[in-house]
Amino acid sequence: MDPAPAPVPFPAPVPPARLSTLELGAIGEDVVASRLAASGWQIIDRNVRSRAGEIDIVALDGPTLVFVEVKTRRSLLTGVPQAAVTPQKVRRLRLLAGTYLMDNAPRHRDVRIDVVAVHVLGAGGCEIEHLRAVS
Repeated sequence: MDPAPAPVPFPAPVPPARLSTLELGAIGEDVVASRLAASGWQIIDRNVRSRAGEIDIVALDGPTLVFVEVKTRRSLLTGVPQAAVTPQKVRRLRLLAGTYLMDNAPRHRDVRIDVVAVHVLGAGGCEIEHLRAVS
C-alpha cells in the first residue's frame, strides 16, 4: 500500500479559519497555479470573467489547453470540494471555455476541463486532488 501523500504547504497570512471564503479561494488558486507551473504547465490566464461566470485558471499542459476550476474548502462537513462542481457548473464551464476560445486563440491541439480540489488542513497544509477531463 502506498503511503498517503504529504500535505502541501498552504501559505495563508493568517490561520485558514479566519480567512473569508473569497480570501481562502484566492489562496487556493495561487497554490494550484504554482503547483501546475512547477509541473511544467504554462499558465496563460487567471480569473477570466465574463457575464456567464469566471474561469479560475487557463493553462497549457503540453499541447492541451486546459480550463481549470479550483474548489477550496477548509472543512469536509459539506462534502469534498470537487462535489461542488455539479453538472450545471460543468455546462457553464463548457460555455465559458467556448467564449474564451472565440476571444482568445492560444496555440493548442486539444481542450479539456479539469477540477482541482484543495482541502485545507488545520496544521497549515493542504491536500490537493486533480481531476482531469471532467467534461
